[in-house]
Order: sequence, then C-alpha cells, then structure tokens
Amino acid sequence: MPAPRFIFRMTHYLDCARFFADKQIRSKNHGQSQLCHQTSYASIVNRRGTDFRTPCGRAINDHVAFYFSPLTSMAYTIHMGNVDLVDPNGVVQGKATMDDRVFFVAGVNKFANSQLPFWFSDTACNSQSPPPRFEADVAKIETHVDWSLFDDGSYAAGIPEIGYTGVTRYFANRDDPPRYQDRARKRMAEFLVRDAIPLSMFDCIITKTDWIKAQVESMMHAAGVDLPVLVKRGCYF
Repeated sequence: MPAPRFIFRMTHYLDCARFFADKQIRSKNHGQSQLCHQTSYASIVNRRGTDFRTPCGRAINDHVAFYFSPLTSMAYTIHMGNVDLVDPNGVVQGKATMDDRVFFVAGVNKFANSQLPFWFSDTACNSQSPPPRFEADVAKIETHVDWSLFDDGSYAAGIPEIGYTGVTRYFANRDDPPRYQDRARKRMAEFLVRDAIPLSMFDCIITKTDWIKAQVESMMHAAGVDLPVLVKRGCYF
C-alpha cells in the first residue's frame, strides 16, 4: 500500500491570526479576501488569476493552493533570499525568509468524502509548456502525480505524528537520468481547493522554531482554535 499523501500550504506566521479568526483559509479571489503577507513573484500570481485555469474554467487564484511536500523549488528560492516579503499593506519589508514561514498540513484522504470542490495537477500550474493535467478523483492520485520523484530515497521532512513519511530531499532538474529533466515542476504539482478550506481539515501546523510555535499557539488560543503545532526543522532548508 502507498504511504498516506499530504498537502502543504506555506504562509507567513503572522497571517495565522487572520486564518484563526475566520476559521478558514480563503483563496486570493474570495469575495471576503484575507489580506496577507505576499512571498511570491507578482507576475506569476497575476497570471494565475487570469491565464491559468482549471478544467471547470475557474482561475487558479479562485482556489487555495497546496503542494504535496514542504521541500519545493519555491521554498528553496525563498530560503536563498530571492523573493521579497510584502506586508498586507503592499509595502516591501525586505527579503523573505523561510524562518518565518509555517505549513498548514492536511491529509489528502480527508477530501474524498468532504463536499469541498477541488482539483489536483501533475505539475506546477504556472506554465502552459506543457500545460498541467488536472484530476478531481482522490482515488486516482497515485497514478496522476509522479510520486517516483517524491519517494526516491534520501528522505527528509518526516512528520511521524500524522503518518507523513517524508519526501526525497532532492528536487532540482538534471539532464541524467531523463526522468529528472522536469523534476522541479513535477515536484510542485498542486492541490487546489476552491474558494476556502476550513481549519477542521488540517492535521497540524509545522514551524521551524520553538519561538514561532509559541507565537502561533498564542494566536490560536486567542481565537479558540485547537490544532497541533509541531516544530519540524527537517521540513525546511
């Protein structure tokens, strides 16, 4: 039997207060949007609101987007100091760091009977060369996503408390062997939940340090939310 699959939503820890107050995480295009810190490339985000769509015609930004592991090329480029941190007022605060990022983690199997509309892709939803393929049947997740690039040895980022066995630490493209030539995009395959996802769907929140954990737990308790918060240094570069 394959290992249970999990999805990871990366966000700045200060935005947790808004999510806890609303009891959900909302999409960028939600009618009651949540003003959050932005740690991304604006040109790509804008195109995800217009050019890139799911098979039902909805923009990617109509969905809350997740990756299938915490170790991705996006997390790495943040770690390397290549991405600006923009506060909710649109002011650049300098370069983003993974030290301030947390992961909301959910098991894929929860969505099978959830009534939440969703899609998952086989590559990142940021390019049409080639375009991502989409599926909406959880039973097909083992064949739709290229798990051989996730389950390839040299594991890191395990979360035994929820049954996540971790992911291969290597994600960059390589010419040889050929199956690694598009590894970075395939490792950024996405799980997209339309409109919003309630906090009750999450198994835990992951932080890099005890200090961030304490901040998140303080915000959580103030809002009457109860989720496990785990410090997992191995989920970060």
